[in-house]
Amino acid sequence: MNAVEVAPGLAIFPRSEWAAKPPTGPLESEALEDVRFLLVHHTASSNDYGIDSVAQTLRGFYDFHTGAEKQWPDIAYNFLVDRFGRVFEARQGSIESPIKGSATGGSQGFGMLCSFVGNHAEQPPSPEAAKAMGNLLGWLAAKYSIDIAEGVSTEFASRGSNRWPAGTTVTARTISGHREMSQTTCPGDFGFAAIDSEIAPRARAFLAELQPPETTTTEPPETTTTALDSTPTTTSSTTSAEVAADTSSTTSGGSSQEVTVEAEPSAIPTSWLLPAAAMAAVAGAIGIRRRRI
Repeated sequence: MNAVEVAPGLAIFPRSEWAAKPPTGPLESEALEDVRFLLVHHTASSNDYGIDSVAQTLRGFYDFHTGAEKQWPDIAYNFLVDRFGRVFEARQGSIESPIKGSATGGSQGFGMLCSFVGNHAEQPPSPEAAKAMGNLLGWLAAKYSIDIAEGVSTEFASRGSNRWPAGTTVTARTISGHREMSQTTCPGDFGFAAIDSEIAPRARAFLAELQPPETTTTEPPETTTTALDSTPTTTSSTTSAEVAADTSSTTSGGSSQEVTVEAEPSAIPTSWLLPAAAMAAVAGAIGIRRRRI
């Protein structure tokens, strides 16, 4: 299977690489301004799967989610993370845009749904899975301008779930567990604990890697030279109008002498330029390349 590199350090297997069937009905995109938080799930399925069986497992999720019991138009989550640290596009179109999910106790809305493949009521996510989930959430935070700093929350009116009736004001951490939005134990006690201990810190670190450091540019002091004595004069706070007023003429023995004011060009120090590594990180975050994993 071929993965798409969406950012340095994050590759995602598109849905086309694992799914044989299209959605059974239309899918909707979330308005960009309504992508408020990121929601962590688990599939509550077996933890003992091999790397070669993951695609088949994902197709099983699709069959269950679109079947008679759930009747959703596609697999419910936007993304899935396996125990080997690989990330998969689940609901069709989720790499390109914020497609609305289904598995939040009645479609809570406002969040991107990211699920571990496994049961984390039984054991913690593997280190590879926790890191991959963190990187995924960091990338989504950058993509949709979500503030995931520690302690930050968001507020919205519920669209309806089995925990928050429609119209209820909901306050949610910007990285939350499914149990915070619905009456469920998802993503399991181990998975829920990993949000604060591993996943959110990794997401913040990855987001920082994607964002170039802010630079402050200070105007260099202006150097002027007069025709009277050709002595350089450095001014930092005097305006151009004040310079013109003060140097337009000088009086010597009752006569006026014209003064010429010329600003010498200044070279911008190379230390003010954006580091090349930061420029590369931005370019990498925007560019998309395919690679085989």
